[in-house]
Amino acid sequence: MRRILLLLATMALALVVVGGVATSQQPQDQQQEEEEGTTLLPATTTLSPTTDDGSGDASIQGTTTPAIGHQERGARQQSAAATASDSKADSKKGEDKGSGAIPRSTLVKASFTNGSGANFLGVKVSDHGNLLSFESPAGQEQVFAAREGYAVCSDFNNVALGHDTGEVEGGFGPPTFVQPTAGAFPLTVTRKTTDGKFQLTQVWAKPDPVEKDITLTMTLKNVSGATINNVFLSRSGDFDVGISATDRGARTDDSVWQWDEVSESSVNPGVGLMLSALSFGAIHDAFVEPQSDWVGGSRQGCFTPTLPLLSTPTSVQDLAMRVRYSLLAMNAGQSKTVKYEYERM
Repeated sequence: MRRILLLLATMALALVVVGGVATSQQPQDQQQEEEEGTTLLPATTTLSPTTDDGSGDASIQGTTTPAIGHQERGARQQSAAATASDSKADSKKGEDKGSGAIPRSTLVKASFTNGSGANFLGVKVSDHGNLLSFESPAGQEQVFAAREGYAVCSDFNNVALGHDTGEVEGGFGPPTFVQPTAGAFPLTVTRKTTDGKFQLTQVWAKPDPVEKDITLTMTLKNVSGATINNVFLSRSGDFDVGISATDRGARTDDSVWQWDEVSESSVNPGVGLMLSALSFGAIHDAFVEPQSDWVGGSRQGCFTPTLPLLSTPTSVQDLAMRVRYSLLAMNAGQSKTVKYEYERM
């Protein structure tokens, strides 16, 4: 009996020892599993505000998705959404104010149409203030490939401080606008030269459907803080009136024009376009140029390189035309205003 009791006691002691070892081992294994499982964090995470160095604490709920991956994905999604929002805002700002890189001046900012047939007038102006289209009568567009624009120069050379003739431009910053009715005239376009010397404001009036013309007022302001001498303001373009690129050209002291003779064209009646200086008190000149000279470089300045000047009326050929104002010296802060007119002949 005593032997049986001793055996039972020994067996009980063994059971106690094994149970104690198992009990002590279980928390260690559980702790190890929890430590090894810290990268497996729940699907729902709430991030506390980050510190200046970008660190932050997360309170954890749930038991499935890796928290680190979820946190990074959430950050990427938030960043992508913010980037898309910023991009959209920048795009809209660029459309309204012309910010960012300066594109070609082919975006129609204001347009006008009236009448039909022989009585039709259609005019389009770009967001940079270029005449994109002058159509009258219907079907006779007088500006070739949006090649019209302006240049600001100083001193007696053909290097402009700023120029823009649609396809080619340089030296001007982005435009800002005043336009009471979106897409319509009147339209005010203001730009500054990137060298900080001038601000140019163009005001395109509503076209006159009776006279078949449009008036442009240009104001140049010296914003450099110093006097600038021998200032010139030029308006020029490659105008192909009628049905071909070749026309006749002529000029006076105040105006220059291109036209097709009725007897020399299948267009009946013949058509023409005139560019005039309307500020008669300001010194100005009008010129007819070979189109090759204009495309070759004079479009980027205020002077025609061809001497002697073409005799007018010219023979039938591909031409460009220009009206240039001599604004002389401009003091710091001074503004000078001149007017141009485009008119159907």
